[in-house]
Amino acid sequence: MNILLINNGYPSSTNPQYSTYIKSIEECLRDAGMEVDLLVLDTNFKGKVSKYFLYLKFFVKLLLFRYKEYDFIYINNYPYCFFPTMFRIKKFKNIIIHWHGTDIISSGLLKRTLNNFSYRFLPHNHIAIVPSDYFKQEVIERLGINRFNKIFVSPSGGVDILKFFNSKKEVTDKIILGFASSLTSAKGADIISELGQNLSFLSDRCNVEIALKVIAYGAEKEYYLDRFKSSSEVTIEKPFPKEEMKNFYNSIDIFLFPTKRKAESLGLVGLEAMSCGKPVVGTNDFALKEYIIPGETGELFELGNYQDFEKAIIRTIKNLGNYKPRELVIEKYSKGAVGQQYKEIFNAISK
Repeated sequence: MNILLINNGYPSSTNPQYSTYIKSIEECLRDAGMEVDLLVLDTNFKGKVSKYFLYLKFFVKLLLFRYKEYDFIYINNYPYCFFPTMFRIKKFKNIIIHWHGTDIISSGLLKRTLNNFSYRFLPHNHIAIVPSDYFKQEVIERLGINRFNKIFVSPSGGVDILKFFNSKKEVTDKIILGFASSLTSAKGADIISELGQNLSFLSDRCNVEIALKVIAYGAEKEYYLDRFKSSSEVTIEKPFPKEEMKNFYNSIDIFLFPTKRKAESLGLVGLEAMSCGKPVVGTNDFALKEYIIPGETGELFELGNYQDFEKAIIRTIKNLGNYKPRELVIEKYSKGAVGQQYKEIFNAISK
């Protein structure tokens, strides 16, 4: 079967971290025995002007492309790709749409308006792929997908367990907590900031030194970085290229994921940390509760509740040697597992 994979982004030499998930999806499709061609946005831009110009070229390609040559048209980030094809898309045969978080749930008015407008042109019989069971329900409810549609769960290319693996952490007397999400309140940076102010108290309760590592990126980073200055036990790291993120995960003992976003359709950073053998303390909501299993891969806490967050960290520290998070990633969320899922999905939709 030949597949045309569409997305408004792909890793490039200029922006190697741009839409890395789409490269993983491509590789998983090839591993499943599919022939894959790409129709993607060229991300070799260095500023807004060149980005807009390359988007225009991408839209022209979408408008003029010969889609009939393919068995399946596989679209990611549909609201960003539908404009040039909105009067043709319902004629496509075997159209697959892989729904990601903000395609369905967005806080911005402009993005919500674009999403809602794009849904009007959505083929009713499209095949849907979603990253988690949580997001499957969101897509069903918000789009009104009925039982006649085929909807499958697959974790957006999964985790490369050969790149994200556990290596020996430098031996210290400290327990090091790590936060790698963007510094925004939606990602729980306010909770992390409060933790930074209370590390001494937490250390006393656990009878062990506790430190925190935070990566400096995100729309609200200046505000939160200023708040971290008062704590000597908080280390600020520069952003890592994706291929080096394993170094961050392997420098910590526990990964923190206190997100508040309803659009958290998977949470790949949590799975990458787990692949490196790190238990995750995360929000008891969204897709996180599907792979954070208390006592096995990490601990859950009540959404937005700092006191419960702190209790979950204490539980994790006390049971640190008992978690086996990598085993779950290998079984359900690795690229190998996703390749097998694609074989099953295409067998099902080809019948």
